[in-house]
Amino acid sequence: MTPADAAELLTFCAAWDQRTIGESDARAWAYALRDLPLDDDTRQAVADHYGVTKDRATPADVRRIRTRIRETRIGAAHPVYNGNPTETGAQFAARRRAQLTAAADGTLPPQSIGHALDAAPPAAVLALAAGVGRSLDDEPRPYITPEQRSALRAPLPNQRAAMPALAVPCPVETCRAGRRRLCKRGAGIELRNNVHGRRRDAYAVEVTTCPDCGATPGQHCTTPEPHPARIRTAQQAAA
Repeated sequence: MTPADAAELLTFCAAWDQRTIGESDARAWAYALRDLPLDDDTRQAVADHYGVTKDRATPADVRRIRTRIRETRIGAAHPVYNGNPTETGAQFAARRRAQLTAAADGTLPPQSIGHALDAAPPAAVLALAAGVGRSLDDEPRPYITPEQRSALRAPLPNQRAAMPALAVPCPVETCRAGRRRLCKRGAGIELRNNVHGRRRDAYAVEVTTCPDCGATPGQHCTTPEPHPARIRTAQQAAA
């Protein structure tokens, strides 16, 4: 900005604040705004300032508001620079700077982020979107066929089959797992490979005849706990 430009800008300010303008004022403003041109953005900054306050505009006010005006245009334009694999760092910096300047000047029109990135939904997303709004009466397709499900399950270890005691509830007060439910220890953690000893004993009483005392299924042994032979018999029968 030259002193003549600054004098013109100060005359523009005087339309609002009736300031007097001298040569020294023009030179001081020109020096403070030496890197800015006298353009529509600079004039708009002055007008915006006096649109919200009665205070006299200063070079700092003009610079700040002009910067905001141009940054707003850059934000609306969403300038994306794709670059060039053969360009140097200096070339990249110069081209990127030119792109941002064009956006700030308003020659790069506003656009959405998607348009700036030239983005389009992937085919898979479009295919899923086509299914939105499907009637509830439509029968959804299974993720896998019954044959595939059987093939996947075949090699998996059947842990519950290896724990026949799951057929009876667990009598342990802190567990009380129901039939076919895994036993639990503290903090509710399931026992994946074993059951409580009292549940194992309860299962032996439920399904076997004791070879030692002759107690029939459902009848307790003559001792407080099932005879070891009765427990072994139950385990052998389950195997």
